[in-house]
Amino acid sequence: MKEYLVLIKDFTDPECYSRRMAVREQHLANSKKAKQEGKHMIMGGGLADKDGKLVASSILFKADTKDEIMEILKKDIYVESNVWDLSTVFIAEIN
Repeated sequence: MKEYLVLIKDFTDPECYSRRMAVREQHLANSKKAKQEGKHMIMGGGLADKDGKLVASSILFKADTKDEIMEILKKDIYVESNVWDLSTVFIAEIN
């Protein structure tokens, strides 16, 4: 498996932050469970703007391919709840 850095921005509409906060605890619980089970995610965290408001996420993944990561992201509650904007995903292999 390779290691990848993933950056993904939130949607920019005014309601996005509220959607993020509404499902944040579930997202964190799902991420913690996946990490404990040794599934793909090494670590991750929210990225804040100059005012401290979460507007994006960074994640360190173990995976065989970028496509595998995209499939995992598509199933995340942040995608299902229209928080993450998949059109902004940046995935880079860490060498």
